[in-house]
Amino acid sequence: MIRPGKIKGWIYHENQEDRIVVSCGFLKWVLYDQREQSPTFKMINEITMSERNRKLLVIPRRVVHAAQNIGACDAIFVNMPTRPYNHADPDKFRFDLDAEAIPYRFDSRRGW
Repeated sequence: MIRPGKIKGWIYHENQEDRIVVSCGFLKWVLYDQREQSPTFKMINEITMSERNRKLLVIPRRVVHAAQNIGACDAIFVNMPTRPYNHADPDKFRFDLDAEAIPYRFDSRRGW
């Protein structure tokens, strides 16, 4: 869940893909491709998802991503990763929201 105006991210995974569906609310997903061999290397992609246009978003491994609630109510989404979470060796890597490595800036409303 993400509260209105708030942001979760930036994260990426080395060994899994995320598969995301929005259950309710409105979310903007921002993806940054850091895969050097990819044709979309260093490109930003914004994807808007909501309860009114449901779709499955598949985020490949090593693609950095964040989500912002752009609606007026709590947004709920479900992630069905391709690998189970391993507490002893988590496959989750983070960047700060203002990381210079990512050429994208959200508005000033941050948090969980």
